[in-house]
Amino acid sequence: MTRPALTLLVGLGVLTLLGGCHRQFTHERFDMIQIGVDDREDVRYILGRPTSDLDDQWLYDNLKRHYSAVIYFDDNGRVRGKEWMDARTGEWEGRNPDANEPPPGEVREIHKKTRRIDED
Repeated sequence: MTRPALTLLVGLGVLTLLGGCHRQFTHERFDMIQIGVDDREDVRYILGRPTSDLDDQWLYDNLKRHYSAVIYFDDNGRVRGKEWMDARTGEWEGRNPDANEPPPGEVREIHKKTRRIDED
């Protein structure tokens, strides 16, 4: 094998390996991010490149698995909040740090007895 062909094969092999080394966006990795501790570089290392970079918010989406997350940053680039949303399970964890607290509410349960009536 000639030297240029060998160099080309090695180069393609390295690119293939590097292409498969992106960070996987998962709930386990999301849980590793600490509010007030991690910065943009840490988040990029843990979750990988965001789907959308809106300056003070990074959005991550996994459309195949139906979940997404938002990471909120302060002016110094530190994480100040995070949200996780899973459309399959209905799980919603965390909240936007700029949002108002939800109002307190009452928990009410209404139980109704039903009976099946067969029409013959």
